[in-house]
Amino acid sequence: MKRILIIITILALASTVFGAGLGLQASHVTDRQAGTIMISGGGNYRTDLDADLKRSVLGLNTDIALFFAPVLAVGVELGFGRDFREINDMDDPDERKETDLYLGPRAYFFFGGRHSELTPFIKGGPNFRRQKLYLNDEVVAESESELGITASVGVLLNLAKNVGISVEAVYNFDRGTAVEEIDTQQLLLQFGIRSFLGE
Repeated sequence: MKRILIIITILALASTVFGAGLGLQASHVTDRQAGTIMISGGGNYRTDLDADLKRSVLGLNTDIALFFAPVLAVGVELGFGRDFREINDMDDPDERKETDLYLGPRAYFFFGGRHSELTPFIKGGPNFRRQKLYLNDEVVAESESELGITASVGVLLNLAKNVGISVEAVYNFDRGTAVEEIDTQQLLLQFGIRSFLGE
């Protein structure tokens, strides 16, 4: 928990300095009110260019939420991840691929005023996760999470009217469906673009 607080403090300070450096105008604000729809998305892609065997990692996530008050929104988040790599013989390698799909309801709480330019927020909810392992395009393992919980703290920085970027420190916990499966915990930084649709 101490690590999360340190990360968020650093992010908040960096965002404040960045926002001040941009000299944001009053028009660069988010009009959050009841009925406003928030849509966001983010992603990452990584590949090894100098390796003898191919390796690539892809991650995508999106969420949509409806504001019931300037500080409170409820929605759903969807994410997909893929880890691809070639293994074994370099001349005739096997292809190993892992996919991860999750879906879960989310509650968002925004601090600050309705028209804040720099807005801290917290987000959380359960996860329903499905993972598959492929070897040469054949499914060799499959699992579903029995229990998954995610929670994050972050900041939203507006770059234009009703459009901004967000940075979050995200904590994930997943419990396997079988007794022999190991529970997993994860702490990561997530960047995204958020838009607000309203009157």
